[in-house]
Amino acid sequence: MYRPNAPETHTADQKNAPDEPQFQGVVFDDGTVAVRWMTAKKSTSVWACLEDMLAIHGHPEYGSILVWEDDKQ
Repeated sequence: MYRPNAPETHTADQKNAPDEPQFQGVVFDDGTVAVRWMTAKKSTSVWACLEDMLAIHGHPEYGSILVWEDDKQ
């Protein structure tokens, strides 16, 4: 997920440059989501579903952009 408009109140520990991803994630076959933060202070979280994760970390007010990279053939 990219966040081009993250608030200025976020420090360098809390956000990357606007053109860099803030976190990567995976949606498993059962709908479970794992998220790995790519910021200076890294962490990993697990969510029951994508909707739950986005309810907390989606932040449309930050201009969040979710990019799907799926190499299924």
